[in-house]
Amino acid sequence: MNKAESTDREARISILEQTVAELTTALSSAEENFGLEKQERLKLEDELKEYRDYLDRTIACRTQELRKANKDLRAEIMRRIQMEKELVESQRFVNRITDATPNILYIYDVITNRNIYVNPRITNLLGYSAEQIKLIGNQFFQSVLHVEDAGVFEKLQERFQGARYRDILESEYRMKNVQGEWRWFLSRNVIFKETSAGKPQLILGIAQDITERKKADEELSRSREQLRVLLAHLQSVREEERTRISREIHDELGQALTALKIDLSWLAKRLTKDQEILIEKASDMSRLIDLNIQTVKRIAAELRPGLLDDLGLTAALEWQAEEFEQRQGIRCELRIRPTDITLDRDISTAIFRIFQETLTNVVRHAKATRIVVALEKKPRGLVLTVRDNGRGITKKQIESPTSIGLIGMRERVNFLNGTVDISGSRTKGTTVKVFIPLRT
Repeated sequence: MNKAESTDREARISILEQTVAELTTALSSAEENFGLEKQERLKLEDELKEYRDYLDRTIACRTQELRKANKDLRAEIMRRIQMEKELVESQRFVNRITDATPNILYIYDVITNRNIYVNPRITNLLGYSAEQIKLIGNQFFQSVLHVEDAGVFEKLQERFQGARYRDILESEYRMKNVQGEWRWFLSRNVIFKETSAGKPQLILGIAQDITERKKADEELSRSREQLRVLLAHLQSVREEERTRISREIHDELGQALTALKIDLSWLAKRLTKDQEILIEKASDMSRLIDLNIQTVKRIAAELRPGLLDDLGLTAALEWQAEEFEQRQGIRCELRIRPTDITLDRDISTAIFRIFQETLTNVVRHAKATRIVVALEKKPRGLVLTVRDNGRGITKKQIESPTSIGLIGMRERVNFLNGTVDISGSRTKGTTVKVFIPLRT
């Protein structure tokens, strides 16, 4: 029961009491002045009694209502006290969480472009005291941001304009600690409150110190770059060594075998007809020398085909495709556009070795009967595509760290700032697509 209802009931009781008083006065006056008859006096007394009974009932009802209202009021007071206790405890719990977290928690006001809350963890991470932060004011974050990252909050605000309520947006930026050192932070932000128009108003963010991770990433990047340079150098040295060995085998061993064949032919011509065993032996030796000469040529060509240096990439690919088809019995169709592609030594070598590696993988794993090879020179770069009709490479095989051939293929392409895409399907076989940008 509210205060207005209580006042109204009290006013009604007062009116009743006044009415009773007036009736009593009227009765007394009637008896004195007019000598009312006994019957009329009894009637007035009955009316007075009814009013008094009504007054008693009203007072009793009012008392009961007041007691209930008082009970309800005490219950409401106790409930509010309990709510205040729970609110205080909840606030303490939140404060303990924000104090214990290893990251910076903040609430950013998009409308006023300032941070309205920052947890004490910022003191531990950046070294600024609470007094220093208070002295700088709400623009503290902006004051310690790196000049190149000064617009990070404005960019974040723009990104949130098209974001959904539960979207998490990340940002990286640098902040200067009290010693003047720059620390990297990664923040994850969500919309904490929206305006009546549904626009972001408050953003809740968590900022994590990722300086050590950044340093590790930079060191890893440098190490990878050094490794790529080293691998490129090793590949170059290996190609030079292959070229040298190929020439030595072709020139020295090949010439020695040729000279041996000439000498054997000279001796065979001087044998008489009755020396059939020696003639047959000489013939066998001649065939063996021919076989060794062919082997020497094949080994020399596999180490470094002279066609690649003398006639260029197109001739070397055609020779390799023909050799592969004859040796393995797998049809190899070669399409080159234009036919007179001219490339520098590094790119030509890389394309040729990648082509060789794909042919080797087809023989080892694909069980294919047909290979289609396309080499096309486009305005942006060179595209090599090798497709087979085999059983198709699996994702596990593509990502396997033991696939040395694929790793070497990727490293050759990466060194030339290119890309390689390998895909497989049981019904379509395996496709290797290499793109290498050409220098203009």
